[in-house]
Amino acid sequence: MTDKHRGGATVRTPIQRPTHPPHTRIGLGSGFLLALAVLAVVAVAALNLISVDKVIYRPAGVHDTLGEMGGQPVVHVEGLETYETTGTLDFLTIIIDGGPRSTVTAWDWLLAEINPATDVFDAEDVYPPDVSAEEIQEQNVELMAQSQQGAAVVALRADGIEVPEEVKVGQIVKGAPAGETLKVNDQILTVDGEAIDNPEAVRVKLQDHEPGTEVPFTLLRDGEELALDVPTGESEPDPMDPDAPPRTVVGVFLASDFDLPYEVTIDAGNVGGPSAGMMFSLAIYDKITKGPLTGGLNFAGTGTIASDGTVGGIGGIVQKMHAAEDVGVDYFLAPAANCDEVVGRIPGDLDVISIENFTQARDIVEGLGQGEDLDLPRCG
Repeated sequence: MTDKHRGGATVRTPIQRPTHPPHTRIGLGSGFLLALAVLAVVAVAALNLISVDKVIYRPAGVHDTLGEMGGQPVVHVEGLETYETTGTLDFLTIIIDGGPRSTVTAWDWLLAEINPATDVFDAEDVYPPDVSAEEIQEQNVELMAQSQQGAAVVALRADGIEVPEEVKVGQIVKGAPAGETLKVNDQILTVDGEAIDNPEAVRVKLQDHEPGTEVPFTLLRDGEELALDVPTGESEPDPMDPDAPPRTVVGVFLASDFDLPYEVTIDAGNVGGPSAGMMFSLAIYDKITKGPLTGGLNFAGTGTIASDGTVGGIGGIVQKMHAAEDVGVDYFLAPAANCDEVVGRIPGDLDVISIENFTQARDIVEGLGQGEDLDLPRCG
């Protein structure tokens, strides 16, 4: 209001207000930040529309082999006395994005590259060409079944129970050096004159010969014993260890037939692959022997298991260490073959122990569980 004086009287008149809103000014700095935010949103949206031929390994679940999954015990032994256990013997899983089963975007790739718990690979280094998601799933299921059977064999034998074994040709790789010589279901009796009682023995004997040479095999085929000279070749580079020297191979997958005297059931849900073999074998052994193997401690670990007790390397070791660290285990058992990948990437204060075979793993778990002061072989 304004005051005007007319003839000694004061008259108030209203102030005229603008009919449009005042102009709002954005500072130079604020405008720049706003533009950056808009550009970031646009960039993320664009990166999410671009698919890349990559595979990403991520940490996933932790499962106690001494516990239950879906209300059922992970390990069940029938026909043999079992005993109460304590502590945990965890196996670990990873999520694999990319390849035939899912799509990886450029944004996924970018985030994975800066995450210490993930690893990124070219898809061609992980999956063979033209493989389908269904084929991958079938193979993982088969490998898990073989792993479970191998774990049962190792555990029973460690308790002094005899388990007969036959080594057979399970699958022949397309274009294999021995593809015209060996047949599926051939039982391998000897290699280079040495009796064969497990698949690892075949692989070891082959390394006595140069790739491209022929190796004497004795086989049992359709009930008939055959003596054949089997052609060999050179292994493909290992994507997990590209600097490793090539091996002498025949190009077949070997399988073992066992005559188990007791029924051992392992229920791992929908988990596939062979990497839980060592932990399954420890769990079975713990259940069929008196006294808790762990002494109440919490162990996690990974590694394939061969019927002779050899622990083999696996993929996703870094992701599995991160999963174990997240749940706070006391010790992590890692295959000796993976130690090079472990060095410099151990999360937090995780105590990582290098394992070569079942006997070593069992003795370490039992010794630590009993409070022994052990000189532990560590990775890193």
